[in-house]
Parts: sequence; structure tokens; C-alpha cells
Amino acid sequence: MARDHGFRPRLILMNYTRPRHAAPRRPFRLLAGLALFIGCHPLAATAGEPHVFSHESVMGTSLDLRVWADGPDAARDAEARVLGAIDGLSAILSGYDPDSEFSRWRRATGRLQAVSPPLWDLLRAADAWRRRSAGAFDPRVEILSRLWAEAAATGREPSADAIQRARDALTRPAWRLDAEARAAEPLSDCPLSLNAIAKGYVLERACAAAMKVGGVRGLVLNVGGDLRAVGETAGFIGVVDPLADSESSPPLTLIEVHDRAVASSGRSQRGFSINGRWYSHIFDPRAGRPVEAVAGATVVAPDSADADALATICNVLTPEESLRLVDAADDAACLIVLADGRTFRSARWGRLEHPAFALAADQEPKPAVEPAEAERSTAAPWNPDYELAVDFEINNPSDAGTRYRRPYVAVWVEDKEGRPVRNLILWLSQGGAGPFQWVPDLKRWYRADQLRKKTDKREMIFVMSRPTRAPGKYRVVWDGKDDLGKLAPQGDYTIYVEAAREHGTYQNIRKDVTLAASPFTEDLKGNDEIKSATIEYRRKPDPKK
Repeated sequence: MARDHGFRPRLILMNYTRPRHAAPRRPFRLLAGLALFIGCHPLAATAGEPHVFSHESVMGTSLDLRVWADGPDAARDAEARVLGAIDGLSAILSGYDPDSEFSRWRRATGRLQAVSPPLWDLLRAADAWRRRSAGAFDPRVEILSRLWAEAAATGREPSADAIQRARDALTRPAWRLDAEARAAEPLSDCPLSLNAIAKGYVLERACAAAMKVGGVRGLVLNVGGDLRAVGETAGFIGVVDPLADSESSPPLTLIEVHDRAVASSGRSQRGFSINGRWYSHIFDPRAGRPVEAVAGATVVAPDSADADALATICNVLTPEESLRLVDAADDAACLIVLADGRTFRSARWGRLEHPAFALAADQEPKPAVEPAEAERSTAAPWNPDYELAVDFEINNPSDAGTRYRRPYVAVWVEDKEGRPVRNLILWLSQGGAGPFQWVPDLKRWYRADQLRKKTDKREMIFVMSRPTRAPGKYRVVWDGKDDLGKLAPQGDYTIYVEAAREHGTYQNIRKDVTLAASPFTEDLKGNDEIKSATIEYRRKPDPKK
């Protein structure tokens, strides 16, 4: 794909496109030399590295903003514009705030009311996508979400009668629009939610507001895994594998987008657990049940609201129906992953995708100290059926439910001799001089890194498109491989979760573990920056379940 931003990627890309029809899914093979891959951060351009801002508890999830600007002041102004636009539009469109315009309008059943332009736009767009999707997209599906949430609380699926009553409520019109008066009338008491389209709408307008700042050349806004790239940006975006969705999982594929929106939706992050079975939070309004056939879908489109709506629709329709709808949409593309692992790609997806890549030979990371071959040969090999999961939650320093900046975080594994074995997460702030100016703030990680010959200035903070997750809650999974992709031996290791906050505290959690034949789960004591953490050595779960 042609590039027009004058940057030289530090990845060797191999163009490869699968046929449009469904094909058995093959593992995404990372070629030798990629030591750490959480996703794919836009790579540095000749115009300079982006300034990065990270917040938790924004629209019920996390926010990452990368700004290419002439200086830090312009970048901070762009951040302020983004957050201001989100706050202003949330006060209009939020379904969680009882005082929002949408909530107040919703309560006035049977009364025609003049509405603000944002609410008018969303109601019209929701009507349009409900028609175009033949009912697969429907804001009234909120009644099913509440029904199944109540069922999860009792530990039993909803009865057939309860599902039928909900389906009957979905047959009545939700609202009436008066285009001449730009007014809307709610027509029934059926619960409504605009969540499946509102976040995209907010992203689109927040980016437009930020791009008005003088000196801002481009930005990538990521809210809970839904992204919008605007202006002069550089690099690639990783698409999460919905069947293996942790912070440390390699992406299913890479795409390159310019001035486009990317939205992902699926069951991996949100849903309902009933009697040990996981149900998606996405519902088929026509059947009254959570979707089961599709594990997740990612859509690229010119507009964020359209991408948001289409990502949900592609979870509900059959893959063939979704491909027809996306191919008929304006310059849109999609990737659909079924629960059985099969993938479907729309006609335009191949223009964006780079599903295989490797670092240049001179970029390959080489640790300064490698375990002796004799030591490797005497230890029992890692059981590939097992993995170590680390769940942690970042503390809200205000403890008031409002948004807050994310601290710098590193999660990694060392062997019993204190040698670094595998990096799982490295999150830093970034500006002018680049992120590595902040590495020393993560004191233990920085000391461990000195065991390597040098710090390789490849990007370790990445952008991933994934289904929306809860704010501050993350999971990383260690598959037993070291930073060179080789299976480590069974034995004694130390797990580190380190955090440092600008103008805040430095905290470190460490846990010595024996990873052998016996699974275990252990809660770790939290601190000022990491509210809680749990490690679980376990047999790998079946992602299809």
C-alpha cells in the first residue's frame, strides 16, 4: 500500500491477502525477532513521535490519545478539546446519566419534543441502520440486556415466556421523528440504549474538535478499542483476536488506515455468566437471545458512528449477510471471526491488511544473557497446554468514579536468577523525547532491562482495536515463551507488576511462583496504584466456550 507520510517503517511487511470466502483460521505467525507485542502502536514518523495521553473511566472504559503536533502545548490543547467534547456530548447522549438530554427525553413518553442536533443525528442514524440491517440493529434491545442481566443474577436463563414478552415489546415503534420541527416523540416504555452507535458519534466529533487546534497535524483517538485516525498519522493498528483477548495476546492481523474509523465488537470483554456458561452482551433482537455464532467483528469505515453500528450488526447477521451489507456501504470493510475460529473478510479488507510481518534483521532484540543450554536440557519443558494469567486493576486515585490518568505500568517475568524472561506489558507516557525518557521511573523494570545489551527503541506501547472493556481492568497471559519465542522450562519464576504515576507514587508487586504440573490461583496484595491483582496458573481455556 502506498504511503504518503514520509516515514520508514521499522517492520518488514509481507503483503498477503486471503480469498474473500471463508477459510479455516490459521495461527497468526510472528516471525523471529518480535520480543513484545501487545498490539501495534503507530510507528514514529519523520515529523516526530506522537504525544500520548491515557485516561481511565471515560465513557465507561479507557481512553488513549496520540497527537502529532508541533509541540507539547498544542498536544495538550488537543487533549483538552477531546475531553471537553466527550464531556459535552455525554451530557446529551448518555443512557447512564439520568440527567442527560437522552434520559430526560426518554422519560417523556408520548410527547413530541424538540431535541438537540446530536440527539437528532443519533436517532436518525439508529433508524437508518435498523432498516438497513433488517432489524439486526435496534436500540430497543436494551430490554433484552436487562432481562439477561437479571437472569445472570439469579443463575438461570430467562424463561421462554419472558423472552417472548421482550420480543413482543420490540415490535412496537420506539419513537417518531418530525423532520420539519426537528423533534422526536418516544412512543413506548420499552427501554432504549444508543450505546451501539453513540460512542462512535462522540469519537468523530471529539477528533474534529481537536483537529481545530493550531499546530495539530494528526491524531489517533482510541476509546475502549474503538479508534479514529485523523490527519497526518503513521503506522498500523492491531486487530484483537476475539478468541484470545488479553493485553499480551498477539493481534489476529494488522491493518493500515488513514482518515478512517475502526470499531470492534464481540463477546470477549462483556457478557453474562450463567451456570458456568458465558453469554455475549450482544443480542439478536429478532430471536431475543445473545448471539452465539460470531465471536467478534472489526469494521473500518469513513465515519465512526457507522463503524460502531456495523460492528454490532456483523455480530448478529450471518457472515454472508454482513459481507453483503458492508460491501454495499460507503468505503467500508470488515473482518468477522466465528466462534469456531473461521474468518470472513469483506471485499475491501485486503486493501488494508498486512497479516504477516517481521522485524528487520538488524532490529532483532538479543538478550545479553541466555540460559545455558545445559540448564535448559535438565529442566522439564513448559507444558504448552498451560498458561499463566495475571489480572490487575488500576486504582482510581480520586476514588470518585471520574476519569483519571493511567500510571506507567510494566508487567514481566524473571527467572530464579533474576534474569528477564518475558515482557508482557510496558505502558508509558510519551512526548517530545519519546516514551523511553520515562523508563527509569519503572525502577525494577529498568534495572532488569540493563541485562539486555541495550534498550531497543521499538515501540512498546501499541494501539489495539478490541471490544469495549471496563475501565482500569486488564489481563495479560503468559504462554510460557520467552522474549525470543522459545518455550521456557518449568520451574521457579518471579512475576512483577510495577506502576509509577507522574506526580504520584511508585509501587511494585512481586510474587515468587513455581510453574510446573500443579495449577493454582493466588490473590496479590494491592497498593496505591494497583488496586488488586490475581495470578492464575491454569490449563488453557477453550476460547470457543
